[in-house]
Amino acid sequence: MLIEDVGASGSVAELFRQHYLPLVRLAIQLVDTQADAEDVVQDVFAALDPDRISGTAEHYLTRAVLNRCRSVLRRRRTARLFHRAPRPPDVPAADAEVLIRERARTIRACVDALPTRQREVLVLRYFGGRSVAETAELLGVTPGAVTSSASRALTALATTLEDHDVRSIIG
Repeated sequence: MLIEDVGASGSVAELFRQHYLPLVRLAIQLVDTQADAEDVVQDVFAALDPDRISGTAEHYLTRAVLNRCRSVLRRRRTARLFHRAPRPPDVPAADAEVLIRERARTIRACVDALPTRQREVLVLRYFGGRSVAETAELLGVTPGAVTSSASRALTALATTLEDHDVRSIIG
């Protein structure tokens, strides 16, 4: 349809009927959502001024939809770059506190079941944050005894707790 035929408002309605769906399909491919695509095409038809159109109506409408889609995409990109939504605060799960307490109680029971030397080494080294030398001095043993006691204690805990990363649990 040539633009000369668009002069009457009935002809604009005819253009709308003929080109609306193909233009929406085109816009969906560019802006990804049907709602945005429909808005783009409706904006183009709302701004349509038959007196300013040159060439075929299909060509003019397609160019107008492409330009409007580019504007939508530019606005999206700007919004993503400059208007980031505030990050919601980290809120622990409702049962997290209970699970943590239960895990601590289980670990405490396993540590209490260890032989005295191993328990003392774990408490001083991992819960107390002491070095091997400090622990050895406090217990009156050699640093090698502290290292071997700690190793045996961690192995026993791993077996009891069925957890291979016991060090991350206790310190």
